[in-house]
Amino acid sequence: MRSVRGTYGAALRITLRNTASAYGYTLATATTIHVLTDVGGKATTQELFLFAVGGVVAFVLLEAILFGLKTAAPQQPLEHAVPFAGALHAASVCLALGVAIVIAHAVRSPVAWFLAQLATTAIYMLVVAVEITAAAAIQRRNSARRGGAG
Repeated sequence: MRSVRGTYGAALRITLRNTASAYGYTLATATTIHVLTDVGGKATTQELFLFAVGGVVAFVLLEAILFGLKTAAPQQPLEHAVPFAGALHAASVCLALGVAIVIAHAVRSPVAWFLAQLATTAIYMLVVAVEITAAAAIQRRNSARRGGAG
């Protein structure tokens, strides 16, 4: 029975790590839609299209920035840097939502749907990257103190 619990625990840990970012992004996006709907009413087809395009444009811009910076792959994979992945993304979700709230109240036009999702996506991705970078640095420091690798 101990073997089953150990295997299940390991499987749950992998599941949490593998879905934390997608779940956090889903939370950020869903709450952004709610804020925009709460402030401006039910979305039109045009506003939903602008919302979707805003998210896609954010991804394209971030990829273009990375391409322009010619960033190299990390020497050590970062997948294991975040043992508490779900908790770590709370800041990313909250910051993205905060910006969406500001945009929803400041931009009273269909353009708010584009800008809010552009900002939500970009901020979420950028802050998650900072969180993972910080967690990896802490993990490397702790590992070095113990005299272990990675």
